[in-house]
Amino acid sequence: MRKYILLFILFLVGLTFTNAQSYRSKPENFFGLQFKPLIPFGLVGDKPFTIKEGNFESTISPTFGYSYGGVVRIGLTELLALETGLNYNRRNYRADHEVPDSNLVGSDNLGYVSFEIPLNFLVYVKLGQQMYMNVSGGASVNYNPSNIRSHINPGGGKDLFIFEGRRLSFFDFNANADVGFEYRTEKSGTFYLGMSARIPFKPTLAVASEYRYGTHSLVAYGLIDGATFSLNLKYFFFNNKVKKGPQFQGGPIEQ
Repeated sequence: MRKYILLFILFLVGLTFTNAQSYRSKPENFFGLQFKPLIPFGLVGDKPFTIKEGNFESTISPTFGYSYGGVVRIGLTELLALETGLNYNRRNYRADHEVPDSNLVGSDNLGYVSFEIPLNFLVYVKLGQQMYMNVSGGASVNYNPSNIRSHINPGGGKDLFIFEGRRLSFFDFNANADVGFEYRTEKSGTFYLGMSARIPFKPTLAVASEYRYGTHSLVAYGLIDGATFSLNLKYFFFNNKVKKGPQFQGGPIEQ
C-alpha cells in the first residue's frame, strides 16, 4: 500500500509541473537546515511485526525517531530546483519479548543510525505573494556505519533476552517523496512545513531475537525494511544576493 502512496506523490510531481505557471527570473541557490521527526505510521513507514521460534516470540515495533541536517537548494529553471544535503538519521525500535510457557516477558529499546545524501527534484506552485507549494521526488544513498545489539535479564536469574540487528550492506538506497508549503519572508528567510516518505529499495536490517536459559537457546529471525514517514521542517537562510523588483520576490524560486 505504501508503494502506491509513494507513486501517487511522484505522480503529483509531474502533474504539478504540467499545470504550474511560468515565472521569468534567474534561478537562485539557497542553503538551509532541516529537522524531521520520524513518525511510526504503518501505512507508509515500517509496521510492527512478530518473529517466533518454538514457544519464544518477539514483536518488533518502530517508535519515534528523528533526522536532521543541512540542505542545499539549487535553482534550475523558473519552476524547477534541485535539492541535496547531508542528514543524520536515527530510527528507533522497541522489542517486546515473551515466553508464555515460562511466564517471562521483557522489552528493550534501541536505535539504528545512518547518514543520508538525498537528491530530489522540486516543482513549485505560487499560491500567493509569499506562499508557495512544492512537490518533490527523487532518491537517496545511505551509509550504515554499524550493527546494533542489546540484551536484558528479565528475572535477574539465568534467563536472557538478546536482540541484534545487522546491516545488510554498508550502503543502501531509498525512493523519496515530499510535499509541503513554504512561506517566504523579505528579510528573514524561508520557512517550510511538509511531509516526507522514504522507502528503501531493499530491506535495511536483518534482525535476530534470542531467548537464552543456561545452555538452552531459541533464536527467531526477521527483516526490517527501514521505511519512514515524517513531518519535515526546513529553514532557508535569506539570500542577500537576490535582486528585488517592484514587487517582493523572495525565496528559492523567484517570480
